[in-house]
Amino acid sequence: MKNLEKLKNFILDILFPIKCLGCGIELENAEPKKRWICPECLKKNKIRENQVCPACEQFSSGGETHYRCKNQTALDGLWVATEYKYEAISEVIHKFKFNFIKDISFPLSEILIKSILEVEEYGDFQDLILANFSQESEEEEIYIEKEKNKKTETIIVPIPLYKNRYNWRGFNQAFLLSKCIADKFNLDIYDNLLFRRRSTKPQAKIRSMEKRKKNIKGAFFVSERSGIKNLIKNKNIVIVDDVCTTSATLGECAKELKKNGAKNVWGLVVARR
Repeated sequence: MKNLEKLKNFILDILFPIKCLGCGIELENAEPKKRWICPECLKKNKIRENQVCPACEQFSSGGETHYRCKNQTALDGLWVATEYKYEAISEVIHKFKFNFIKDISFPLSEILIKSILEVEEYGDFQDLILANFSQESEEEEIYIEKEKNKKTETIIVPIPLYKNRYNWRGFNQAFLLSKCIADKFNLDIYDNLLFRRRSTKPQAKIRSMEKRKKNIKGAFFVSERSGIKNLIKNKNIVIVDDVCTTSATLGECAKELKKNGAKNVWGLVVARR
């Protein structure tokens, strides 16, 4: 199986050589998933230094929703890793969504992880997503494990795709990112909780905020299958997507999850337009 994969990659390298979308270099000896953004360009990528409230988009410590804005969104906060305006980032996200390249989930998830771990001060979001994660010594890990048992459990939920969009693309890009995040931070991921009940227009193509809210309103629902609501009740939930514009989609998902018992719901995206 590995030999077949190597042969496949060898043929693809000849026909469609992968070049770093940042500097254009070809990394022939690296795995395909590590070629789309080379290590040097990955290091140069600027992580967002200051987070903003998902509702008013004004500065907010750690991306927490301002108290005065809580009537505008069900999100408790939004963590954005980097800026969409960077050419390499926008190009990578575009190829991920529209060129059907699963391997691009790797550099994008690396950017997400870098942004989470490299902040100077940990806030509420880090408390949630790092609940099961430790790079400390064995003695400290035992203490952290005891403390972890006192905390509300955190789970990862990807933004769902409608079935026709999933069939067209062949995968859900939000799930691939969620899987990388869940694996890195030792969290459970559930892609069977939240579903889309209808196809919606791409939010980025709708200029009016009111029309965006109308477009996405009622588009999501929580599964009625036995035991599903118990997975949500009293949990901290991090909803993952590649990019957001106004956060209306994330907010609609958060509203549905909270309606079914979620304690806190945060959004996590690579970039915000």
